[in-house]
Amino acid sequence: MICLTLLLLVDRPSVLFSFNPKTNLYALIACWLLRIPCVPNVSGVGVASQLKGPVGKLYRSLAGFFYRRAAHVFFQNQDDYQTFTKLRWVKPDQAEVIPGSGVDLVGFQPHNKEDTTFRFLMAARLITPKGVIEYLEAARKVVASGHACEFLLAGIQDNSSRAIDAKTLSDLKDEPNIDFIGHVADMPELLKDIDCVVLPSYYPEGIPRSLIEAAAAGKMIITTDTPGCREVVKSGENGLLVAPKDVSQLAEAMLHLIRLPEIQQRAMSAASRKLAESCFDENIVIERYLDVAESLKPGLFMRQA
Repeated sequence: MICLTLLLLVDRPSVLFSFNPKTNLYALIACWLLRIPCVPNVSGVGVASQLKGPVGKLYRSLAGFFYRRAAHVFFQNQDDYQTFTKLRWVKPDQAEVIPGSGVDLVGFQPHNKEDTTFRFLMAARLITPKGVIEYLEAARKVVASGHACEFLLAGIQDNSSRAIDAKTLSDLKDEPNIDFIGHVADMPELLKDIDCVVLPSYYPEGIPRSLIEAAAAGKMIITTDTPGCREVVKSGENGLLVAPKDVSQLAEAMLHLIRLPEIQQRAMSAASRKLAESCFDENIVIERYLDVAESLKPGLFMRQA
């Protein structure tokens, strides 16, 4: 917090854009002190919103005071927008919903797989609220059913109190058809070999980037019917929504997609790409950022006609 304030004091930006719940609050406080317009992006309300007792009360008091003083607020889903406006943390005309962080529709494109093995992927921060354990338990159920399929888990090992322990991940090397592949530098390349992307999250998400990348790459999606996640799935059209923490329902959804005729799988994949093109193009997000910056500081950018 102090370092951020000093940095802003030296650089004196015309407008500050921030994201991530904790960073948003720090940025709002620092910008209020220095009279710099701040535009936070509420990419999920984060675990701070679930704090109890005096710490939770302090967080909510600070958030309510400083979000009301933001120059503008971007939200990634309607649920968070409605929550903040009902709490009167923001005014409706001070905020808007944008399509997450957007996705590069050129970098992420559909490709035909070269093999016939049905392959699932979960790519996420490796913490329990993302549904990692549920994904692995559902994968074991599907593997035990005898279907020819593979399950990949991608992500960087976490060191927080909610982290998936290292032994759980290392033990996967001995599990049939389930692999932990760690950090993936080239996600578009990996997605070429994937049929379905899974995110069984019960974390307070904005719009998960792994899901909009999956949609852009034309992948079927299974995720939970929760804020942020449900925005990327039209259930039955490009994927399936399941209840949080319900391993049996998750496994059944996986089996349902495996058993679909190829023509239906292709139709769902095409629907994912269509959804990405119509709702999650990163150019939509970039344009809104530039528009807001221009409204706060006219002449800040030289816009092309």
